[in-house]
Amino acid sequence: MRIRHIFWCALIGLVGCAGQVDTVDEERLIQTFYIKKITVNLAETTEGKVGRKEYPSKNMLAKDFAYSIHKHLMTEGVYASTPGGNVGELVIAIDYLRRCKVGGRALNRPLISHQVIIFQGTQEVTQLIKKDYTPQYDYFKSVYVNVERAIHQWDKEDEHVDVDNISEDLVESLKDAFHL
Repeated sequence: MRIRHIFWCALIGLVGCAGQVDTVDEERLIQTFYIKKITVNLAETTEGKVGRKEYPSKNMLAKDFAYSIHKHLMTEGVYASTPGGNVGELVIAIDYLRRCKVGGRALNRPLISHQVIIFQGTQEVTQLIKKDYTPQYDYFKSVYVNVERAIHQWDKEDEHVDVDNISEDLVESLKDAFHL
C-alpha cells in the first residue's frame, strides 16, 4: 500500500511540474530600438564666450548625437529601421553643458544629463534618466584624454569623441535595462 501512495505522489508531482508554463516577461517584448526623436539642449559656461562660431552649434551637436546613437545601436545589433511589434521607440532629451577652460580655447569635460523615454506603440514602457555626469573612458583612452585636456589641446575637433562616448554609454544602459 505504501508503494502505491509513493507512486501516486510522484506521479502527481511530475504532472504538476509538466503543467507549468514559462511566461515571457514584458521587458523581453522589446528587442530592438527605433529613434523617434532626439532633442539636445546646449548650454555653455561663461569661460567659453557663449556663441563662438568655432564650436559646433546646437543643431550640429544634435546631428552628431543622432549619428553616434544610431551607430552604436547598429553595432550592438539592436537597431530597428521602422517602428513595429517588438520595437521600443526612443524619445531622447540630452542636456549638454559645454565647459571650457579659462580663455575659451580648450574644452573641459562636458556635464551631461539625459532622459530616454521608451514607447511601444502609444504606450510608455519606461524612462531611463541619468543626471549630471561626465564622459568616462577606459583606462588607456582616459590617460590620453586627460593629458590632452591638461595641456589645453582638447578642443572643438575633439568634442565628437565625447559625444560618441556618451552615446555608447546611453546604448549600453538601454541594453542593460532590457537584458539584451
